[in-house]
Amino acid sequence: MARAAEGPGSGQDVALAAAGLAVAALTLGLALTTGGGEPSPGAVTVASVSVASGGSKLRPAATLLWRGLAAGMSVHDGDAVFVPPGADATLRFVDGTELALDERSLVVVEPPRGGRRSVTLRQGSLSGRAGDAGLVLSTPAGEAQLEAASEARVELTGKSLEVDVTKGQANLTTTKGAEVKVGPGQRAAAAADGARALAAWPVTLTAPEARLRKLFHGAPAPLELAWEGAVPDGARVQVARDRLFAFVEHEGPAAEGRFTLKAPRPGVSWWRIVDERGAPVSEARRFSFVEDVAPSTMFPREGEVVLAPKGSQVAFSWTPLPGVSEFLVEISPSREFEPLTVSERVKGNTARLFLSLEEGAWCWRVRAAREDGEPGHPSEPSKFRLIHKGIPEAPELLTPQIEVTP
Repeated sequence: MARAAEGPGSGQDVALAAAGLAVAALTLGLALTTGGGEPSPGAVTVASVSVASGGSKLRPAATLLWRGLAAGMSVHDGDAVFVPPGADATLRFVDGTELALDERSLVVVEPPRGGRRSVTLRQGSLSGRAGDAGLVLSTPAGEAQLEAASEARVELTGKSLEVDVTKGQANLTTTKGAEVKVGPGQRAAAAADGARALAAWPVTLTAPEARLRKLFHGAPAPLELAWEGAVPDGARVQVARDRLFAFVEHEGPAAEGRFTLKAPRPGVSWWRIVDERGAPVSEARRFSFVEDVAPSTMFPREGEVVLAPKGSQVAFSWTPLPGVSEFLVEISPSREFEPLTVSERVKGNTARLFLSLEEGAWCWRVRAAREDGEPGHPSEPSKFRLIHKGIPEAPELLTPQIEVTP
């Protein structure tokens, strides 16, 4: 009898537990999908993405849903950006601040503090340029305040924060209030035990420039690495696929101050100079080789008739490309694009252009507009017919029968 009495109670408990789990799962699902990863209505754009590669992601404020990061995407206060291994991303803020995020980095864009743009570096490293009002970079190990137009590299390693200033000045403060000023060409570190100045790097990397990004067709071209300074005996140059140099792919003597990387790999790589014990004697720089893939034209399609009265706009659209935010739209009367009648630089993968073109057949194509000035690989051309006035419809015969009078 006792078991019979327990049976219904046990079943009810199980049912209640199952219902509770279902509600919890539903609540979690709603938390993960609320807003669909979109910014809240009325959110003000404070930055845009100029470079995004390798599966970098963005999480809008007040959501748990990450979405793919793409060039041209808007960034708002409260948004988080994550850059996975082998990737990079660059954010450009409306106040002139620019942040180049390295792999394995996580940052959160914060509301301005004291009129300065504020960003929290949760992990990883970045190279930054402060805007007109300066920049506040917060980390778990301390805070770096960059004066207006200052440039610096900030790296968070474990519980230590390191700042390397290349231009202007920064003020480094620990979580306990200790501080040290860092001028151009100087380095400093902050941790729980205080802040201290670091010795300048004895070796300076001279070429290529920091954060080089090059296009390639087929295979990347050889890359010349160069450095100068007090190179110690037995020093070596190292090239690795990761920022921590856990997997060194190329290594050679550093005494001559030059090293030719004959077969660079696509993607992001890092290089530095180390002494005979393997300790770094220079900063670490990254470079990346990006395959130049041509976009595809979407509208106007091949053979399409486009009605555009004089003074009106013509719409164009094409497929987006990873890491590309600006494109060149080119129009010519021939498929060889000689002569080139129109070359318009636009943002995004759509454009509405005012064109002073005569009626007739025109060819158009699109290519990436790169920051380094190298033209991207063009799409296949599409030929369309432009007309300024609508073609009159055929008249309708009210009495279509034909009468023949002998």
